[in-house]
Amino acid sequence: MKFNPIVILLAGLSAFASIVSAQAPASVPEEEAPVMTGGQPTVAPSNLFLAEQFHAEQSQPQPPLPVALLQSDVNNLRATEGRYRAEVKLLAKNERQFVHCKLKNGKVLTGRLSDAGDVKFAIRTNALGDGTSVEYKDLAESPRVVPAVGTRIKQGAQMAGFVAFVIVFFIPLALAGIIPSC
Repeated sequence: MKFNPIVILLAGLSAFASIVSAQAPASVPEEEAPVMTGGQPTVAPSNLFLAEQFHAEQSQPQPPLPVALLQSDVNNLRATEGRYRAEVKLLAKNERQFVHCKLKNGKVLTGRLSDAGDVKFAIRTNALGDGTSVEYKDLAESPRVVPAVGTRIKQGAQMAGFVAFVIVFFIPLALAGIIPSC
């Protein structure tokens, strides 16, 4: 069995084309400095007298929130989801760029966006497969474009492994006539 060198060269180039094309530079926005908010935990004082006062203040029940405040929170949540939806749909137009999504449960997903719908979208964290489905309400912050060199290398290696698997196992079977060719 003899292979034509041009066919081997074209197969090799097509196997690594996704790796080379994925190395295009991505525009990374400037990150803002972290801002301390009131929602972050406070540190208890080390003085015993002050520590007792601190724990007494922490154990007092909070007054109930007014209904108008709760309605404004719902409106803010809907506005935030709408903003996330618009940003995801804009970022999903460029299928070659990698996006960093931080979820409310603390998970961080890095991959390519796809299937941006009205309720959820998919982020492909692996080279093969449909990806992870994420709802807009589960996002903790806006998705942002990242270079993701490690993810690019990982997905390129996955694709190269898949191509090598096909070449090693299926092409010889097709040439031997075990698997009918198209």
